[in-house]
Order: sequence, then C-alpha cells, then structure tokens
Amino acid sequence: MLTNKFRSFCTLLLFTLLGLIGCEASFLYDPTPVAIVITGEPTATVPPTITPTPTQTLTPRPSPMPDWTATPTPFPCNEEVGQIFEVTDNFSEIARENLRYRVYVPPCYQVSQKRYPYVILFHGLSYREQQWDELGLDEALDQGIRLGVLPPMIVVMPWMGQIGQLNSFPPEISYETVILEELVPSIQRDFCTINDREHRAIGGISRGGFWAFSIALRNPDIFGIIGGHSAYFPNDTRAIPPAFNPLELAVNSSFVQEAGIRMYLDNGASDSSGPSQQLFSSRLSARDIAHTYVVHPVGEHNNDYWSAHVSEYLSFYSSEWEPDYNQLPSCLDPSP
Repeated sequence: MLTNKFRSFCTLLLFTLLGLIGCEASFLYDPTPVAIVITGEPTATVPPTITPTPTQTLTPRPSPMPDWTATPTPFPCNEEVGQIFEVTDNFSEIARENLRYRVYVPPCYQVSQKRYPYVILFHGLSYREQQWDELGLDEALDQGIRLGVLPPMIVVMPWMGQIGQLNSFPPEISYETVILEELVPSIQRDFCTINDREHRAIGGISRGGFWAFSIALRNPDIFGIIGGHSAYFPNDTRAIPPAFNPLELAVNSSFVQEAGIRMYLDNGASDSSGPSQQLFSSRLSARDIAHTYVVHPVGEHNNDYWSAHVSEYLSFYSSEWEPDYNQLPSCLDPSP
C-alpha cells in the first residue's frame, strides 16, 4: 500500500504531466487503454564493457561472464554467454552506403538448432550500432537467460548511417525501405528466427524510437511489438508527412486501432523527449488504443538513463515469448 508521502508525490507528478500536455491529457483519468507507471530511482545494470573495433564479417565475440545463480530449469548446453556477430560489410543497394549491423545470439544458439524470436533495436541519432552493447545489453541478456528471467532471443542492432538521419519516406529512398527490404530478409536468411509478427519486435532510442514507431505502425503485419525509449516524435507535418508521422498515425490511422500491437514508451521526468511521448500517448488513449507509458521521476536524455532500464526493455519485448529452449520450433523446419 502506498504511503501518504509517496501518494502525494505521484499525484504531483501526474498533475505536472497534465500541465505539459494540456487538454490532450484526458487519458490519465482512464486506466483502461494505458498504464502510467511511476517508479523509484533507477538502478544501474551490469557495467558495460568497451567494444573493440570490428575487423571482419560474422566474427563471434563472446560477452563477459556475469555472476548469476542457477537457472530453475535445465539449460540445454554448457555455454554461459551468447555471441555477438559483427556484420561489417553490408553495402545497401537502397541507401548506397555500408550499413553495418550487430547480432546477439543466445547461449546454445549453435547447438540447439532452434528458431528464436528477435527484436531490432535502433540507436540514438548521435550514436552507432555499438550503443546498445555499451548500455549493457549483452550482459543483461546473458544473465537473464541463464537465470530463466528472460527467454532466449536474437537481438539485431543496425547502424542508421546517413539515410537514417534523413526525413525521407517511400516512395523516395528511405531508411524504412532499407529495414523492410534489406535488413529483415537478411536476418531471416542468415539466422534461425521465428518469422511472424508475434515473434518479431522493433524498438529504439530517441531518433531510433521514431523509426521504430513510424515503420511498425504502418506495417503491423510485420511487427507486432514496438518500443520507444525516449523516442522523439516531431510535431511537424512539413518535415514528417502525416502518413509516416507517429503523432498523426495515432490520430488518423484506422489499422493502428485494429492491429493489436503491443506498445511501450518510457522516459525520465527531465527527458527532452518527454512532451512528444506524452502527446503521442494521449492521442492513443483518446482512441482507446492500448499501450504502456512509463515515466521515471529520475532520468534525462542520456546513456545513464537508458542503461539503468535495459533489463526492463528486454522484459517488455519478450514478455510473451517462449522461455523453454525445448519448446522452440526446430531450425530444420520452416518458420511457423
């Protein structure tokens, strides 16, 4: 049960949010379509390690071994950590530039011969594909999977390159087209993945969160799960056409309302992207579109904030995925 002091704090913060987003904040009075979660001060994940400069394509790099207790279910092999594959030579015919990417595969990936769900995670605008590793993603995955807290999964971390910085959309050359026509087919060709919307997620930080929502809201048959971590949604239909702007899609798109996409957003109270996420959330709520929006009272638009919540992000994406290796489909068979 909440103490009076904490209840007063939550009430104050909620009224602050109301002031930020004005008349579109009516969603706070209706708990059905959205969950506003106020949490305590964030705690850091396992400290990240410095990633060496990649030198070759598809070279596995084992992650450092964290401390853990025994998993409650038998583990399928003796491997204690997953692997990171560095795809350093990936020339995009669409973007006309080399768009590198990294792929985390779980422990026992090679020996299990199983298919795995996967999530594509975009970095922030001024970062590179190593950002998620620097935030401690592989350590959190290794430990969570070994403990049985997280299900085994594949994580794809692409570099946006120059094209990801441009507000360019189909039928023009676009980062969306790169993801849908080049990256997704490559991942599903080269790795053992489960290739349906329920087992394919997409998310990102800041600008990466914009791309995740712009792409997935328009392609709910491909992505059934979206996450935005301090996602920035420009409220400018001149820069972002309404057909590609998440803020406009939240208001006008009929298929977003019917698609049943699992959506998650979060930011710290001092995050510069907070107002745009609040506006997006209020517009979804006005149409009774279910989603989760988490506001942490501590946190700014930086790596310190995101690294403190990596495990929460992974838990969201994978919350409905199979935790038991033995129950995963065989890689020798076509994807379900």
